[in-house]
Amino acid sequence: MTSKKLPHYLIEKNNLVVQVTISVLFAIAFLAVYVPLSDTTTAWFSLEDQDTFIYTAFFIIFSTIFLIFSRIMMFYMSKRLIRFTYLKFILWNLGEIVLIGLFHAYISLRIMHVTGHPSELIIGKSILITFIALGFPFIVTDLSFAIIDAQRVLKIAKSMITTNDAGTSKTSAKATESLVTDNPDIINFNDYTGAQKFAVKLENIYYIKAEGNYVNVFYNNKGGITSFVLRNKIQAIEDSLAGTPMMRCHRTYIVNTNNIKVIRNEADGYYIDFNQPGLEPVPVSRTYSEKIVKRFTEI
Repeated sequence: MTSKKLPHYLIEKNNLVVQVTISVLFAIAFLAVYVPLSDTTTAWFSLEDQDTFIYTAFFIIFSTIFLIFSRIMMFYMSKRLIRFTYLKFILWNLGEIVLIGLFHAYISLRIMHVTGHPSELIIGKSILITFIALGFPFIVTDLSFAIIDAQRVLKIAKSMITTNDAGTSKTSAKATESLVTDNPDIINFNDYTGAQKFAVKLENIYYIKAEGNYVNVFYNNKGGITSFVLRNKIQAIEDSLAGTPMMRCHRTYIVNTNNIKVIRNEADGYYIDFNQPGLEPVPVSRTYSEKIVKRFTEI
């Protein structure tokens, strides 16, 4: 288990931001409750005078910055340098906790000169309290991410039972062998492993929306709008659609420019309306607005 490759959702950028935010807020709330009851930390966590307040604020701010920097390193190193396993991930988290605990002990012993207890007790207790204050939210948020990912996988499994235009059901992975690969009018969608999971006529696709590590393909199925959930990054999907009318218009959207009915220039930016009633307007960010408008005027 510990040598198994770490699921991507545990080091996905948005999840890391959520985890750091929740962990810091929980740690502050925990310390606010625990500190008045502890005789080894009250000496410098007390907020009754200006000096102790400054040191308390400094510790919290420095620890938060350290966590942010650590998670930024984790994210980028996972992309280029390190193949994260469960063991490496656990050790990284424990390393953060130990270093913050040692920093707390250093302030207590060297700056605030906490006395009345052996140094070893203060160091050990600092690490223990840090483990409780940060370890608990680390575990809870990771479990939450796992549950959310499992729900998305279940949604994908349900979406795999879909019907093509000829009415043929695709109910297993084996069915992907029959997906068309050389017809420009058919768009094949692969998952993050490169396996083909879904094929649909280009003319039936309206837009693709990113949802974390997944994308939702919205298309016309027998006159109604249906979506297919696929585990992949929107950037990978965009790269695979190069040379087609499918174009990126926003950080989280790719649209079929052939099915655009209107591009509206509103006060807060451009919006796309499709030639299908009931579809929500899709925003166009400034980064992509020029290319989208140019493509639309060429159609």
